[in-house]
Amino acid sequence: MLYRKLLPLLLFLSVSVFGEDISKGMVPDVTNPIPLGVIPLFSVQSQKLSEDSINVEYSITNTTFEDTLDVEALNKPKELSPFIVLSEILGFNVFVWAWDRYVLDKDYARTGPSFWKRNFKEGWEWDHNHWAINFYGHPYQGATYYNFARGAGYGFYASLLFSAIGSYTWEMFAETEYPAPNDLIATSIGGAVYGEVLYRLSRKFYGVDESSWYKQVGAFGLAHAAYLQRKVFGNRDGITGNTPMDLSLFLGAGSRFGNIYRFGGRNEDDLDQRWDDKHIMYGGEIEYGKPFRKVKRPFDYFTLFAMGEVGPDGTLFQLDVTGKLTNVGVHGRGHWVDFATYLDYCTFYGDFATVGTISIGTGIDFSLWLLPSLRFRMYHQIYFILLGTTDMGYDDLIQAVHPEYESDMDNYQYNMGAKYVLGVEVQVGKKFRLKNKMIIDVLHTIPGSLPHYGADGWDMLLMNYTSVEYDLTDVFSVGGRLDTYAKIAAYSSEFFEPMSRGVFAYTMYFSYKLF
Repeated sequence: MLYRKLLPLLLFLSVSVFGEDISKGMVPDVTNPIPLGVIPLFSVQSQKLSEDSINVEYSITNTTFEDTLDVEALNKPKELSPFIVLSEILGFNVFVWAWDRYVLDKDYARTGPSFWKRNFKEGWEWDHNHWAINFYGHPYQGATYYNFARGAGYGFYASLLFSAIGSYTWEMFAETEYPAPNDLIATSIGGAVYGEVLYRLSRKFYGVDESSWYKQVGAFGLAHAAYLQRKVFGNRDGITGNTPMDLSLFLGAGSRFGNIYRFGGRNEDDLDQRWDDKHIMYGGEIEYGKPFRKVKRPFDYFTLFAMGEVGPDGTLFQLDVTGKLTNVGVHGRGHWVDFATYLDYCTFYGDFATVGTISIGTGIDFSLWLLPSLRFRMYHQIYFILLGTTDMGYDDLIQAVHPEYESDMDNYQYNMGAKYVLGVEVQVGKKFRLKNKMIIDVLHTIPGSLPHYGADGWDMLLMNYTSVEYDLTDVFSVGGRLDTYAKIAAYSSEFFEPMSRGVFAYTMYFSYKLF
């Protein structure tokens, strides 16, 4: 019993003695041991180590890069009453509905008891509103619901439930349209993904109430609902926002070439459309946390990739957020093997294709230092697509049969399917990096989700990104990338011939590491 009581004290004293030097990169020199009694137990050498360097096993602070805790917050009630959160969510719905109804004078907001009764009696229908509203607007609205709960001290899954309640009440009572299952999924699950990411980034701006005014403004802009909860009711999550994060912005220019081609149908309907132009590329990438760390809460580790291209032949915009839900693995001497479950929200929006997927899956991620200056990393992920969307791309054929049809980015299918992700990274020395990421989506139309001009069928989207970067300074890098996009559509209808599209984009760019 005495031993068990003394052991924690001894460990604490050991860490206290060496923690300050180690936290500064001062590590014990165990490579050249010296007999005890000649000099103190450890001879300390000044050496700045990367967290995942090959020498990391010599540092006992390997697991201390967690969010630190706000001790004062832990003494407060952990969660607000759920009735307060529900009243805020419902009040927010009433405010948005009143704005749409009385300020914007939208027809869909002219709802009332007769529509509520119809919704309960006749049930749910898939809608085909503008794609950007359904897959950017609804998730952002869901993020507001989510952050009312998150800022009130609730965790990821409880906040997701509050987001679903907010979406359900909106669908049933705030519109004249039938409640839509796609909106419920995109608002609740998509809202949780966006909401948690915005919440974490907001907390990075300020860890304490005394943060500077511009950090407060940034935190409010990212997650206004959670920020206001904190200001009114106090901090309830105990997180100070100290998780490590890498944020890079990039800007470049290049060329695109490819085509859109229909085949297998009537000759008069064949289409061979070339895609050949110059483009401007912009974007950013975030890695929040470290891939080899133990995930104690969902999204303790996530990645966010956003990239846009603008050119005479059309625009493209991609947004992909992937967060870890749980994981298990081993890590030592800079090597790691990690098994994890993921939640992913990926959108690809533009003239080439319009595709979105909300997916849950699992994967393995491993990294090896093959040489002291050569690191190899590979990760495999496979997902089940809970809700997918793919554009059909047959506006001309639809108009031939339905002259009243007008394309407004609503020419898309709802799908379920599978996603596979394969990533490879090679780092040579401290300045040179080679990366390749391939994403394959295989989707099939959800029965009963078709618009009147739709058809059941298969869609496949392939995206492959190859990039090479070289660090000019600690913050500036120069790089080149080759992006490949391919989409194949095959529907069970003679009216819609199979279609393939392929575009290649080569870009030279500069990258700036903000964090």
